[in-house]
Amino acid sequence: MRNNTILTVIEAICGVVIVIGVWFVVYYSSVYNSEANQIGTIVEKGNEALASGDYTEAIERYDEALEFEPENDRLKESIAHAYLQIGSDLGDSDEAIEAFENAIVYQNDLKSAFWGIYNIYDGRNDEDAVLEILNRGYEATGDPNMQTIVDNILIERARLQAEEEERLAEEAEKAAIEAAHNDLLQKLYECFETGKIDDVKEMVRGEEFEELTDEIVSSSTSYYYGERDENGKRSGKGVAAYMDGYYYYGEFSNDLRSGKGTWIRAVYSESSALGSSIYEGSWEDDKPNGSGTVTANYYADRVSSGGMTKQVISGSYKDGLESGTMTLTGTLKAGGSVKYTYTASNGVAEKASNEDSGVKGQYIIAKSSDESSNLTSDGSKRGVEGFVD
Repeated sequence: MRNNTILTVIEAICGVVIVIGVWFVVYYSSVYNSEANQIGTIVEKGNEALASGDYTEAIERYDEALEFEPENDRLKESIAHAYLQIGSDLGDSDEAIEAFENAIVYQNDLKSAFWGIYNIYDGRNDEDAVLEILNRGYEATGDPNMQTIVDNILIERARLQAEEEERLAEEAEKAAIEAAHNDLLQKLYECFETGKIDDVKEMVRGEEFEELTDEIVSSSTSYYYGERDENGKRSGKGVAAYMDGYYYYGEFSNDLRSGKGTWIRAVYSESSALGSSIYEGSWEDDKPNGSGTVTANYYADRVSSGGMTKQVISGSYKDGLESGTMTLTGTLKAGGSVKYTYTASNGVAEKASNEDSGVKGQYIIAKSSDESSNLTSDGSKRGVEGFVD
């Protein structure tokens, strides 16, 4: 009985020893091959790769370790850091953007990754992409500098938008005005085409046409209706309005009056005796050049009894000034006509006689064909109205 008890105890002790031995082996094996030990080994390899600049290898090792501990923030930060290094090495390429975005996936508040993407888009002048990344970055990181840049961009956009709207409004207004101008000038063009110059004079004396030329405040500005070349320049036949009530109807070339044309003004102050002044003739370089005729019409009730109601001067013109032999034919208020011939150079009529002109400060430039009267001048320049200083 005792022997059996001792045997039983011995057997029990041996069993415990065996169990303890098995547990030790299992425990030792568990510790040696534990996840912690495996993770440590993998992470160590990742650190070595990171230190050597092999960021892709480092990411692979950290990702492998992350499979064991998916919520390990240290591993995620290490992966984000590796992607950040890759992005920094790739310059301003799309691949760099992808690397920075990957960094953000693993660490969503990584400011340097957001700024890296911003710098690339800013360098590309991709404003929409800049706004998107900075808005996302501010939401994730709270970096006030990101919001400041966004605000400045939006302010500048609003300013440019306001300017654009103002420009479009001005263009629309300009287009409407131009359409109105074209409407008027088309009517004038058609009137000129009839050859009825008196109808033209009456038309340009209308209120709409007076307002039209009143809008023109520069001698280098005009409103035009007519033909243009393939570059949009005035070329061919057309009509144009100028400041001070002048109009031109005739030929254009390369935006300049050139060829045959008519220059007319028919609106003056109520105190003026002159009713209209018309030049018809040759043009070159935007001025009267060549042969032509200037016709001046006067209101009969505003001239003296011995004055002229109409005066026609024909000859050659140089840049709008009389040049060479000129012929003046006048219609007298008292009836009949008178004719003079004189010579001018650069617009100044030459002295034709040493006789006393009978008018202080003036000299004789011609005698009438019947020698009954003299034509005098004070030395002022003569020529086409609007081209004489």
